[in-house]
Amino acid sequence: MENTKLKLLRILDILQKESSKSKPLTTQQICEKLDKMGMHCERRTLYKDIKLLKDCGYDIEVMTSKTANLYYYKKVPALSFAELKILIDAAEAASFISEEQTAEIVAKLAALGGSRKSELLNGNLIHFNSQKHNNCDLYETITTIETAIQRKLRISFYYFDLDEHAERIYRHNKKLYAVDPVVLIHNHDNYYLRCYNPEHDQMRNYRIDRMTDAEITDIPMDEKADVSENEITEYIAQSFKMYSGRTVETLLEFKNELLDVIFDKFGENTPIVRKNDDACIATVVVQTSPTFWGWYFQFPDKMKICSPDCLVEECEKWRGLRYEG
Repeated sequence: MENTKLKLLRILDILQKESSKSKPLTTQQICEKLDKMGMHCERRTLYKDIKLLKDCGYDIEVMTSKTANLYYYKKVPALSFAELKILIDAAEAASFISEEQTAEIVAKLAALGGSRKSELLNGNLIHFNSQKHNNCDLYETITTIETAIQRKLRISFYYFDLDEHAERIYRHNKKLYAVDPVVLIHNHDNYYLRCYNPEHDQMRNYRIDRMTDAEITDIPMDEKADVSENEITEYIAQSFKMYSGRTVETLLEFKNELLDVIFDKFGENTPIVRKNDDACIATVVVQTSPTFWGWYFQFPDKMKICSPDCLVEECEKWRGLRYEG
């Protein structure tokens, strides 16, 4: 048995180091290489050995010619310097990853840069306006949630806020939350869990960095949590900083200079018609949360709601509150 295990490792090592798509190895070549290592391998058993490696998840390609089988290991293309740099910048910019975890990720990514490792570590001229959080349970929480989603099972966790001393204050006297996870969403420098809360019979969002002691239960996911990918995509496009609200189809009139703002928020497929030389009208679907109004009032005299009437009236109420404030 030990000899069989070692033979499998040798076959894998040969394929990883000496084969490629342009230079596959034949059965005879692999057997000869094993013989030189003092490991005899019958031609008829090599195919079974390679099939076992493939069944274990190793990416080995089998090609058939007129005279023999050919094998090669499908190598993952190396990340370019620019790709590594983007990933490092993303890790450093992500506020939900702690300082310690960020340093570990950056070191691992830089190690993939080979001779340019020091350049990746020391050559960063980009600085990010992000404050790192301190919840080091992040990796375990994400793993738990992803596993529960795959298994369609409910999870439990504790949820907290921070007081003025940055100390944890658990909600509802450290009540144990129980929800059906749907999807993880990265939005505005934070990581959120979109889920179905059976206690409130509605979809809700929770920040991953505010969750602790996440565990998978044996309770099956409620059918109300079985949300389609299109529904998730539409929700993300409609929401503002993950605050939920009433969903309304809206006509927004705006100055031409805000075209990029509209496309950045609602996507480049947003229906837009030109009103005149100075203004356009977009048809969008929004969730009218306080964060939507905060976004809307960033553009005084440059954007207005044309319809529906209920949203026009709500806009005037919010405008009055702003003036009173």
